[in-house]
Amino acid sequence: MNKEKNTEIGKENEENYIAVGMSLGMSIGIAIGTAIGFATNNIGVCMCFGVSIGMCVGMAIGSAIKKDNKSQNK
Repeated sequence: MNKEKNTEIGKENEENYIAVGMSLGMSIGIAIGTAIGFATNNIGVCMCFGVSIGMCVGMAIGSAIKKDNKSQNK
């Protein structure tokens, strides 16, 4: 029973890394996209690209953190 509870907690932490990475990536991406959009007079399109690129980068970073933690636990 205790082992099952630990695996549930581990799954929550794995999902949390990806969620944190996505939210940080989207926040940074929208800021960069807005700045580039302001410079090019096309804020709407650049914000959309910034959010999507930031989300992908954030997911990649979250997955990398998750893999690093798995290798340290072994």
